[in-house]
Amino acid sequence: MKRHPHLVRLSREHHAALRLGRHLLAGGAAAELRAEHVALVTHFAEEERELAPLLETGGHGALAARLRAEHAHLRSLFATAADGVREAAAGQALIAHVRFEERELFPAIETLFEEVLP
Repeated sequence: MKRHPHLVRLSREHHAALRLGRHLLAGGAAAELRAEHVALVTHFAEEERELAPLLETGGHGALAARLRAEHAHLRSLFATAADGVREAAAGQALIAHVRFEERELFPAIETLFEEVLP
């Protein structure tokens, strides 16, 4: 699926997140999660800073709220998974979150981009 240019980098970062999610599901990926933690948190912060306000302004407040809630839940899961606890739960949640963003959130954002960006 071709993404709006403003979403291409975020969408590419989702590929790495999916790979990490699969590794967490398999177990033994705590070190990998610790290594990727800064990139994940930075990704979440960027989405919350740049996409959530656009969603709220565009009448998609429920999607913005879900984005923030899932990010908070993932941060919590990552804190325990980085210690090797509940890795599978973190992996499953990360995969589900990426799918939500790619299948629901990004299409809504792209519609809004078409309305406000040339």
